[in-house]
Amino acid sequence: MDSGRVPALARAALEAPFEFAYVDETGDEGDPAASPGATRTYTLGCVLVPGGDWTDRLDWLAGVRREFRDAYGILVRHELKANVLLRGRGDLRDLGLGDGQRRDVFRRSLAALTVASSGVFAVVIDKEARPMDYQPEDRAWTYLLQRLRLRSERSGKPIILVHDGGDDATVRAIHRRFRRHSFAPGGVRVTAPLLVEDPVPRDSASSYFIQAADLVAYAAFRRFQAPGAKSGSVCDETMWDELRPVWRTEVTNARRDAIVVWP
Repeated sequence: MDSGRVPALARAALEAPFEFAYVDETGDEGDPAASPGATRTYTLGCVLVPGGDWTDRLDWLAGVRREFRDAYGILVRHELKANVLLRGRGDLRDLGLGDGQRRDVFRRSLAALTVASSGVFAVVIDKEARPMDYQPEDRAWTYLLQRLRLRSERSGKPIILVHDGGDDATVRAIHRRFRRHSFAPGGVRVTAPLLVEDPVPRDSASSYFIQAADLVAYAAFRRFQAPGAKSGSVCDETMWDELRPVWRTEVTNARRDAIVVWP
């Protein structure tokens, strides 16, 4: 990896004409009180990427993937999401990688975002904290879009949302509604004109940045809900610290780690 490129990418982030916001989720929408198999939380992870030198940032992630290929035999086309790294499934099934090796891949994948990304944050909905008289997905996306609206207003730069495909219609409807009719603190009605275009769904298998957002979401979830002694060998509550240089701490006053927790 060419460390000399890092300052140039940092400067370019300030001059970029727009940003991409890559988002993926971890957890489900089920009610833990009604369904024992439902997850405690529903979490969205967001990776911000400047648009002006997007290819250079993609190349940085590709360089990290080549390091994984050389060290562990992980092909650059292999999909690296949290569930794959946690259990050695998917494209990693036949590689025989141990927990320590998969943890190293998880850690270095997040560390790469401190160069390739202009910021990360997450939204965690704690479904056990109150009766579920709401839709976790709707609540999480609304809080995420509130933060993107504020960021776009402060920077004066448009933001294009890119998300993991699946609930395309739901995400599009929430985004369209929010852009035209949303509320600031105090109940003041506002719009979000710099959240431009409809959200773009992507197949995570074809997008390094969506895969990165998935890892961000899982690391944030584990920051909020620490794993047990046996289940945290690949990702525990300390993994989120790898992203500290690009934490967008302004997204919440309640915490200093760029994780919005509701309620």
